[in-house]
Amino acid sequence: MQCLSRYLALVISLIVGTIASLFATSSMALSTVQLSGSAYAIIGETSNRSSTNLGNNANFGFIVGPTSVLLIDAGAGTLAAKAIEQQVRQITPLPISHVINTGGQDHRWLGNSYFQQQGAKIIASQAATEDHNERAGDQLQGLTNTLDQDPMAGLAATTAEITFEQNYQFTFANLDIKLHHQGPAHTPGDSWVYIPQLKLLFTGDIAYGDRMLGVIDVSDSQSWVEVFEAMAQLDTQQVVPGHGQVSTMTRLKQETYDYLVYLRTHVGEFIDAGGELMDIRQVDQSTFSHLLNYKEISPGNALRVFEKMEWE
Repeated sequence: MQCLSRYLALVISLIVGTIASLFATSSMALSTVQLSGSAYAIIGETSNRSSTNLGNNANFGFIVGPTSVLLIDAGAGTLAAKAIEQQVRQITPLPISHVINTGGQDHRWLGNSYFQQQGAKIIASQAATEDHNERAGDQLQGLTNTLDQDPMAGLAATTAEITFEQNYQFTFANLDIKLHHQGPAHTPGDSWVYIPQLKLLFTGDIAYGDRMLGVIDVSDSQSWVEVFEAMAQLDTQQVVPGHGQVSTMTRLKQETYDYLVYLRTHVGEFIDAGGELMDIRQVDQSTFSHLLNYKEISPGNALRVFEKMEWE
C-alpha cells in the first residue's frame, strides 16, 4: 500500500511539474513591451502555432486603468489565455474587465470564456462573431492536433456579448478606445483599435510586420488593400501589428500593403497571360523573400489570391 501511495505521489508530481513547465515555456514565448502611458503590447512568436506557444503566435495588448485592465485579444483557448494573463500579472494585479477580439483567427478569440468567467465583457465586430461561429470547430480541431491536448481545458468556446457593425467607442482610463471594422481583410471581421490621445494603434491581423502575412481561405485580398489604405490615414506614432515587433505605419505599409498590391498585380498579370493554377509558383515573389516564413507561406498566398481573382 505504501508503494502504491509513493507511486501515485510520483505520478502526480510529474503531472504537476509538466503542467508548470508548459506554462513557464508558453509564457516565455511571449514578451511584454511598454508603450505610451499605461498601454502595453504582448509580443508573440512569428513562427507557426506550436505546443510551446499554445497557438499564441501573434501579438496582443492591454491598457491598465485605475481599477481594471482592458485586454486586446484573448488568445487561442484557455491555456493560451492563461499565458497572456501571466504577462498582464507581471505589470498589475488588477482584474481584466474588457476583452476586444480584433478578428476571426483562433488567437484572437478562443480565450474568451476564460476571461468571461472572471467577469470580463467581450467586444467584437458582428462580422468577427459570425466568423467565430462559422470556423470554431475547425479551429479547435486544428489546435487540438497541434497541442496534442484540449486547448480549451474543458471550457466552451464563446463569442462576444457586445458587437458592432462598423464603429464602437468607449472610454477607458480616460482614453478614447475607438474600434473600427472597415471591411474584410485577413479574416471577414478584422477591426483595428485606435487610441487617439496616445496616437497608438493596434491593427489586429490587418497588418503584419517582420514576417510574411498569410492569405487564407476566408481572406479578401482586394478588400484588405482598401482596409489598409483607410487605416493608414490615422495619426499614429506607435503601431502594434497582429504579428511582428512594434512598428510604424510606414514600415508596415512596406511589409503588408505593398506585398498585397504586388501579389495581386502579378497574379493578375499571370491570369491575363493565360496562366493556370497548377503553374502558380511561376509568380515571382522574391522581392519579399526577406520576410520570415517566406518559403512556407508565399506559394499558398499566390494560390489563394489566384482562386479569388479568377472571379473578380
